Amino acid sequence: MSSSAEEIARTVGWQQTAPQVLIASAEVARRLLGVDSAFVAVADEAGDYRMSVTDGIRDPLFREIVVRPRAGLGGQVLLRRGPLTVADYRDDPTISRDFVHVVCDVEGLRGMACVPVNGPDRIQALLYTATRATGPPGDRTVRTLELVAAYAELAIHQAAVREQEIELATLRERQRLATQLHDSVAQLLFAIGVSAHYGQRQQDPAALAAALAEIEATAANARTELRSTLHRLNRPGEGLAFEARLAGEVRLFERTCGCRVRLTGRGDRRELPPPVEDLLVDTAMEGLRNAVKYARAEVAVLHLAYRPDGVALVLQSGQGSLAPPADAPVGTGTGLAMLRLRAAQLRGALELTDDPGGGKVLSLDVPTRSGPVPP
Repeated sequence: MSSSAEEIARTVGWQQTAPQVLIASAEVARRLLGVDSAFVAVADEAGDYRMSVTDGIRDPLFREIVVRPRAGLGGQVLLRRGPLTVADYRDDPTISRDFVHVVCDVEGLRGMACVPVNGPDRIQALLYTATRATGPPGDRTVRTLELVAAYAELAIHQAAVREQEIELATLRERQRLATQLHDSVAQLLFAIGVSAHYGQRQQDPAALAAALAEIEATAANARTELRSTLHRLNRPGEGLAFEARLAGEVRLFERTCGCRVRLTGRGDRRELPPPVEDLLVDTAMEGLRNAVKYARAEVAVLHLAYRPDGVALVLQSGQGSLAPPADAPVGTGTGLAMLRLRAAQLRGALELTDDPGGGKVLSLDVPTRSGPVPP
């Protein structure tokens, strides 16, 4: 894999949502090609393509551009479903004049290239680069843009799969709660029916009063059970699906990197504060990425332990490092440093240690009980 392809894969491939993927695509395209600007028009529900991502664009009017078939360079890409370039946007006879004022007079752009980012059933976005000098974008520009678009298509698909996995986990949890509600309330209603039948046969006022009291108590229990289950059904999906979210991220990592990850757990599962959940997931993924990147790990173990007052995550890989080596290029290594800072802000700790077998262990320990945050 070339250095450019590696940078594109690293920048685009690890994004978690479609908007993040497209922002990263514009950034890496502009950086690799050294152009004045890069921007992305994204399809909306009506089939229009709104200029949603801009990198290197000066005037806010640019974001008001809406691309439709035949309108501008992107409109021609929509018709041909392939890449196109122009040497001078202002004077090119093959494109319409819809956006000349904003593109050329306001923003000063001239040479431009555009490629489609394809979705499962339509073009999902249009990726552009442009310069403020006239001249045709070269073959390298088109090849790079097409490579960025290909990685963006894969990353967007993976984000959609991840979202579906979380939704499926949430649905399964709701189905489990619905079954639990049916079983528990049905049993209580049966008990109420038995007590009512018994009470109808009693001649003794005291026995009748006792039967009615039992009915009242059982009905109260049924109401409590119903309220409790409905509350859990109405909880936000993020709280319900934390472990499914973590498992989905890990499964996606396995598919894309070829590293097998074993997930283990201990303790009573419970809801965690959103900042703690986010830190756990981000730490797991940063550690796994480093294990593959720096140690070429093929197997890793990820352990999640719940304690009464906190939660811990431990990642162990084979021989090799979970952190960049000392001679790594400038600009690397910030991932673990930022995670340490986030852990400290939550009164937790992130440590990287050696294990007896020569491998590395990444450990995160975060309290979940409230308390003063250190300065």
